[in-house]
Formats: sequence, structure tokens, C-alpha cells
Amino acid sequence: MGCMLAPMPTSADKTQWRDLYHEVVLTGLCTGCTACIVACPFHVLGYEDNVPMQLQEDGPDACSHGDRGCDICTRACPRFREWEPEIDRLLFGEVRRPEEVIGRSRDIVLARATDPEVLAHGQDGGVVSALLIWGLERGEIDGACTSKLSDERPWDAEPAVVTDREGVLATAGSRYTYSPNPLALVKAAELGLSKVALVGMSCQASVTGSLEARRVNKWRRKIAWTFGLLCSKTFTYDGLMVEIAQRRLGLSLDELVRVNVKGKVLFYTKDGRELSYPLKEAHAFTRPGCLRCPDFAAEHADISFGGLGQGEGWTLTIVRTERGQDIWDRAVADGVVEARPGSEDPKAIELMFRLAARQRARWPTGELPEPHRRPALLPDPA
Repeated sequence: MGCMLAPMPTSADKTQWRDLYHEVVLTGLCTGCTACIVACPFHVLGYEDNVPMQLQEDGPDACSHGDRGCDICTRACPRFREWEPEIDRLLFGEVRRPEEVIGRSRDIVLARATDPEVLAHGQDGGVVSALLIWGLERGEIDGACTSKLSDERPWDAEPAVVTDREGVLATAGSRYTYSPNPLALVKAAELGLSKVALVGMSCQASVTGSLEARRVNKWRRKIAWTFGLLCSKTFTYDGLMVEIAQRRLGLSLDELVRVNVKGKVLFYTKDGRELSYPLKEAHAFTRPGCLRCPDFAAEHADISFGGLGQGEGWTLTIVRTERGQDIWDRAVADGVVEARPGSEDPKAIELMFRLAARQRARWPTGELPEPHRRPALLPDPA
């Protein structure tokens, strides 16, 4: 489905880093996805405290490239101005209706990997890992932008590029601290990769749509698949790993083998113990960039995945786009994953709708500037 574009703005409507900083970063709408940093052709943006910042000393109101007409950072941002209706029209031909609290979908199923090794490494049903390995082995993708455990801090997450089965399995699972996975697109480009899968949380799953809807073509054409992870929040590292795991539960991070959230925060250790912490109490350590995100269900992914199923070992899977349906149908036909109707777990479906509706209430109304027209569509200078 093609993008329905608004009339070309006049020169007075040009946007730049100054607008992005004041309207998104300072207002708390920024999720820290790093799309603006990736897309900046002049490399003047960096990443600090989970938000973009200008590397120049003159501050956000003095971007010389923006003053000369560069607007690419604002076009890449999946939270800038009318981001959601623009991406909705691109992917689905129309804007989502208020009652469509999980966004548009073609099918909702429960799925799991058929390969025992992949299933064992996966967070729930190992479906994302199975699809990535299948795509790499078939040559449909040449890499995946995902996250791995940090080399700097135990059980923190950082962006990573994987290109083979071993890499996928090594990065499988969830960390629940934030990793700006789109930043891995830069590494993928350095490696010469041209058709990667972008795997990320809800905010990051909208990056592909914003790049395409606003014609940031240099980066959009590198992304072949977009997989989204259902996400209500991530936690700060100091909150989850230092305060909860170490101080309150008395765990050594060297003991951990897995972390999960199933109505409570669960920590699994090498010696087989399961320690839990109340999720309500963990809310105090929510990462600030998640507090205003309205998208629980990764509505702009080709396929969305989450561990909401009541039974262990199955992934709740939402097929959304035409591309996603094609990927899914062929993967099922090849026996890479097995699936059963989502209706077999009505509690999981009900929970997904409830969490999505609750998260929709986070998006601010009436306190931000009135919606503006879309940023000018200029050719990429890079």
C-alpha cells in the first residue's frame, strides 16, 4: 500500500534538529530509539542518558546544517508530529480507529519454533530466532539488528548485528533494560549488509515506517523485515539489576541465566532457582523514555511477538502487513514454526487488549503544539 502524502510544505514549514529537540526530547516523547542519530548524514548527533544530544557545543538551537535546510533527523523520528497517521496510511491505507487498540492485524496466533535448540534458547516460543535463522539461511536477509548482553556491564543490553545461526542464538532472549537496536543499522552498513531484519520494541518497530513515509531512503532500503516486540516498558539498569536484583534480592549478576516478566519480574539462576519481585513495585524503576509511549503492541511491525500466553513455550504472534503475511505463510509451510489459533488462549488475547488500551492513555493530549504538516521531503544529501 503506497503512502498518501500531504502537499509539499513551503520553506517556512522546514523542520530541523531544533524542532525535534524541543518538541520530542524536552517534552518526554523521545523513546531513545536513535533513528535520528542513524539518519543524520553529518554525524552531529550522539546518545547520552538514553536520548539524542547534539555533539556541538553551541546547543540544540544552533545546528548549522539545520539552518541550511537539513531536516532528516525530524523525518526519521517515529515520534515527531503526525508520525502515527503517516505510518498507518503507509502500511494499512488508513489511520487506525480508536477502538483498534492493538492496531491492524491480519492474524493472531500462538506459535513456537520447531527446532529444539532454537526453542531452548528463545524467550518464550523462540519464534523470532527461528524466523531470523530461516531468513539468513534462505538469503532473504543478510543480517539482523537486535540486542546482546553488554560487554561493559553484566546483564545490560546493547545493539548488535548478527549474520548467522550462532549469532542469532547467542542474542536470543529478553533483557528488559533498553537497547537502541536501530543504532545497529550503522554497523550493518559498515559490514556492507543491504537487507537486514530490524528487531526491536514497539517504538523501534515504527522506525521503518517513519523512514519510508518521509523518504529517508538511504536507510529504509536496508531494512527487509521489521519484527516488533510487545512492550509496556523497560527498566533502568540501576533499577532492575542494581537495586532489585542485587540489593533487594541479594543476587550476584554472575548467577543469572534469564530474566522474564510474567505478572511479576522473574530472575532465573544457574543453580535452578527462580526469584520473583512484584511488578507493581518494579514500576518505580521504569525508564523515563517509556512513560509516554502509546504503543504496546508494536503496531507498525511486519509481525509482532510477545510472551503473553498462559502456557509456557508459546509466543503470541500478530501478523500485520502484507510482507509479514508472506513471511509467516512461507515459514509455516517450511516447518520452521508451528502455530495454532490465538483464540485457544483467550486470556492472552484479553490481556494484550487490556495492556494496549492502558498504554494508549499515556500519549499526551492538549499540552503539545497543535499538529503541524509533515516535514519537507527533501532528497537525502548523503
